[in-house]
Amino acid sequence: MEQPAAFNVLRGSSTADLILASDFAATTGRTVGSFSDLIPRLKTGYAVWETRPPAPGDRSADDHLDRWAADVRASGLTVRAVLGYCVGSVFGAGLVERVSAWQEPPMLIVFDPEVPHPALLHRHYLDAVTALAGFMTAAQVEAARREGDVALAEKLAMTELAKVLSDLVVAHGEPALTGIGLAADRSAELLGGFRAFLSYLVSAAELDPSRGWAAATAITSATEHNGLNTLPADRREGAVAREILFDLPHPELLRDPDVAAAVEGLLTERER
Repeated sequence: MEQPAAFNVLRGSSTADLILASDFAATTGRTVGSFSDLIPRLKTGYAVWETRPPAPGDRSADDHLDRWAADVRASGLTVRAVLGYCVGSVFGAGLVERVSAWQEPPMLIVFDPEVPHPALLHRHYLDAVTALAGFMTAAQVEAARREGDVALAEKLAMTELAKVLSDLVVAHGEPALTGIGLAADRSAELLGGFRAFLSYLVSAAELDPSRGWAAATAITSATEHNGLNTLPADRREGAVAREILFDLPHPELLRDPDVAAAVEGLLTERER
């Protein structure tokens, strides 16, 4: 079949079975594990497609789901499972709902699932500042962090906060990257990737994944500010159908062989 326009193919297969993986994996300079780390550890013979991140813009969550679902339906393949990482778990629940319109519902496995919120956007902004810190003076880094804190404190709407934080990353990052001699097009790619990522987070906030997550299995790290670990006990109870805990930091979740073995076991259970 033709290469799907809205997905990156992580694994091909001669079978008619497919796993979908939902994540913003094309983030330039990403340091956390991705499905490209997890999938090679799985023994399954299913094809695996990973959502291709949308370009930044005023596209809705439904626009993204329509684009992904159209490719899947056109393929004629049967989706056996959907995997979602962090905010990708929100879109993962949406993909399960879309796919279930024409086939039996696939299983949903989510990794540190999290719904976007202003503090999450701010946290990713601080991560971006940290990544740029090696090219900035201590005073410049402090100024960037302070301006991000002010933006969060203003309690802006998510869309507006994303724009402010993206503009701040460009304002501080562009001179820092120019200062080390990075080409303008490469600098624009790096900084534009952050804007696209925040746009992705904002669109995901339009969705309510609670019904999909209630039937899902969650794989949870030990990082307190990620996924289900951020929920109070009364909200965590029943948020997912099953939770598997790992004593791992969030960035290592998709890299760990024991996590891969757990996913393999879940897929095998479903086949029985």
